[in-house]
Amino acid sequence: MKPQTTIQILRCLTLGRYTACVVEGELRIRGPQPLAGPLPASIKASRDELIDFLNEWGDGVWPPAAGSGLREVEEVLDCGLSTALDVVEAWQRRRAA
Repeated sequence: MKPQTTIQILRCLTLGRYTACVVEGELRIRGPQPLAGPLPASIKASRDELIDFLNEWGDGVWPPAAGSGLREVEEVLDCGLSTALDVVEAWQRRRAA
């Protein structure tokens, strides 16, 4: 089983109505119920990638802040957040290749 990607983790946070923010370089996740015990392995393993993504595309928060890179993608393409995430994910894959 492959670990979840950053985009998949963010989609899960959205579905669970969780928010995330980067505070002094640390990832803070809040939601309708506290996360019991340690973070799931996929989030723990991807913590640095999540922090980098949130800082680059969400202005350090999830859901992304107004004026963030993801909100700009939504505005330019006249689409929702899900499609904006798809576009950014495709762009990142292409950039990595």
